[in-house]
Amino acid sequence: MGRLFRLRNCVALGIAFQIGTCFAPRPAYAFFDSVAIVSAITALQSAMNTAVSTAKNVLNNSLGLINTGLGDGFGQLSKLSIASITADQKIADANNIVQAQIQRDERNAQVRDQHAVNRQDCLNLQDGAVTVVAARSGEQFSAALDGGKNRRTDARQGTPSWTGSGQATQAANNHHFSKYCNDAEAEAGLCSAASDALVNADQHAISLLGPSVYADQDGINQANDYAQGLIEPVAPPALRGDAIRSPQGQSLLPERRAYGAALSLAHFVVDDVQGWRAPTVTLSAAQRAEATREGRTDTEKGSELEALELDINRKLGGTDWQGDLQAMPSDKSVLIQIALLDAQRNQIMLAQLKMQQAQAMMQAAQLSTMERDRLAHVTPMTVPTPTN
Repeated sequence: MGRLFRLRNCVALGIAFQIGTCFAPRPAYAFFDSVAIVSAITALQSAMNTAVSTAKNVLNNSLGLINTGLGDGFGQLSKLSIASITADQKIADANNIVQAQIQRDERNAQVRDQHAVNRQDCLNLQDGAVTVVAARSGEQFSAALDGGKNRRTDARQGTPSWTGSGQATQAANNHHFSKYCNDAEAEAGLCSAASDALVNADQHAISLLGPSVYADQDGINQANDYAQGLIEPVAPPALRGDAIRSPQGQSLLPERRAYGAALSLAHFVVDDVQGWRAPTVTLSAAQRAEATREGRTDTEKGSELEALELDINRKLGGTDWQGDLQAMPSDKSVLIQIALLDAQRNQIMLAQLKMQQAQAMMQAAQLSTMERDRLAHVTPMTVPTPTN
């Protein structure tokens, strides 16, 4: 920049000198050598033109360098800006792609979890199927018990009460003596004392209500003997021959039928309780494993009550169900387990409804019996005889 300043000063002096030369008064040529002066002026002009050209070239070159540098700089800045924008776009695109892939993977995982079958789903289905079969088989078992007891209550031919009340009483005693003889009866010489587990077992509620499933046929018979002694130890004798043809016998027939209906209802309720405990179904693998864990002796055959009990206990205290429940991948799996538990609860409530209906009928029968007894104690008024 200092060099450029000096060149500018030289150019200015040269120009001022030329202007002064043109406008200055001419001296007398007599005193000066005109050729020498013209040569000097010409040399000075040539030097000034050279200096001016040099300064001009320097200025042009400097301006060219400045323009070129600025152009290159602005171009580079523009390129950097474009590259930065392009990079930002690529980063944004890459981020969008990654986010889309993550959301897609999450959605795929959700779809997989919602459609995956959990191990407990299969086990619950198997246990539920066992319970349904056991319930149906238990109803058939109860119906079979009802059929035999109704014949006895009706004093049908072939039952002890067909012959008479004495024969019916002796048959009931003989059955007790043969299986459940106690010490007093044995001392009196009526029978041989039974084992401690069987003494008076036909009078103990545990014979019917104790086990979740009757172990064998002896267990079923023992429960049935208790139910028989509880509801109807001896059936009334049949009205036959002249007894049924007489006016007194005819008047007894309606009450005899009412007795049969009431006793049939009572037997139905007790037989239903027995049907819940009848060994009518093969337990599932999960139920047998739970039975073994609980220390039950017989883990093959089960009842409706035992199947429900084992399934409930397996979920309440079993580590397998608890572990699978906590490891389930989605809320849907847990909701399925809750729905299955609700279905199980509905089955129990349905059984309770059936029992409540039967109990309501028993209460209705008791009410009707009370009303008949009350009416029987009312003395009818005499019918007045009209007189002339």
